[in-house]
Amino acid sequence: MKTIYIIIFCCFALTNYSYSQEESLSASEKKQVKQQKEEAKRQKEKYITEFMATIEVGDFEKEIIIQAMNSYFDELVKVNKLRLKHYERESYIDKLDKRHFEDVNNIVSEEVMSQIMDAVKGKWKKKTDKKKKKKKKRKKDN
Repeated sequence: MKTIYIIIFCCFALTNYSYSQEESLSASEKKQVKQQKEEAKRQKEKYITEFMATIEVGDFEKEIIIQAMNSYFDELVKVNKLRLKHYERESYIDKLDKRHFEDVNNIVSEEVMSQIMDAVKGKWKKKTDKKKKKKKKRKKDN
């Protein structure tokens, strides 16, 4: 009988302990988390805007690409929150790459699509693309 009371007490104590950890974030910590999320969102928007300035497509295509990139980054965050093993995560991301940009692939050229995939994968270099764009403008002006 004594062991039953001890087990019930331990279960009750552990349950309360787990609930208290969820509520343990103070107001300042919650505010800091919110600020970090907002900063990440601003940086994402800045990155996408700077990338879109370097590619040469129409306004309609740009809007579709912006929406696709935003939703892709949101899906990528969800995948990372799943805490999958490395090989599972990589295969899931490969499937996401193929599936997510099908519509964009139909409306843009292969060159633009490769630039988009480089930007999504983090291989896009802002400075080199800006230099290339300036060179093209100079050639057009001459």
